[in-house]
Amino acid sequence: MPDTQINHHEDALLFVNTKITQEQKAGWCHVWHWNGEIGQHAAHCVCCNGQGSLSSFLLARAQESVLGRCVSYRSVWIICRNNEAERVQKRLQKEGFLNSFYKFVA
Repeated sequence: MPDTQINHHEDALLFVNTKITQEQKAGWCHVWHWNGEIGQHAAHCVCCNGQGSLSSFLLARAQESVLGRCVSYRSVWIICRNNEAERVQKRLQKEGFLNSFYKFVA
């Protein structure tokens, strides 16, 4: 979980390939879960960026917020296994359109 002081009511929490406990859900604006394979290829690769990809999931959440279909959020904290963190960050940083909605920092 983040060490910095944050306002949970403005932030979303995304669990990538991990389990969520009831305690972790408390107080966040949104709590999402995504389970799947983190792409290994280029950002435009069909097998890595098809329906059901992490990128598609995050784009759908951003679109819901922009269209007013859900409570808006300020940031998304991504929680994943240590051995996947760098791969998740690099994968998402390669996504051009996704980067117009999100800034990815470790």
